[in-house]
Amino acid sequence: MQRIVEVGTEPIDLEAIEKNFSTPECGAVLTFRGIVRDHADGHVTDAIDYTCYDAMAKKELDAVVDRCLEAHPVSHVAVLHRTGVLEVGEASLGIVVASPHRAEAFACAAMIIDEIKKTVPIWKHEIGPDGKRWA
Repeated sequence: MQRIVEVGTEPIDLEAIEKNFSTPECGAVLTFRGIVRDHADGHVTDAIDYTCYDAMAKKELDAVVDRCLEAHPVSHVAVLHRTGVLEVGEASLGIVVASPHRAEAFACAAMIIDEIKKTVPIWKHEIGPDGKRWA
């Protein structure tokens, strides 16, 4: 079982993780990238400033992965969340899940995304032509 959980300012590169997770027992390697889009709630978005207390966010991301692995025993999982100012098109979240079958990989990835939105203390400050606003 390979497990990667990271919070940081470096760009998210999932290709090496995908390759590393492509092991003989895995028939599914699922990748999700959360990308900064150009709008939110009717406002134009130029960038998003993601902020957090890194140690606390990582601890909660680890707990999310623990809960997901209890519910969906997959072979490998990686969750990477980026912080700092990210422009439209940049990845803020990367998830890679590998398992023998696709159903487990999809269920695990979906649960991780839902749990991150509910429990991980990472805040978004949207930046656009009409100023900044908390999301």
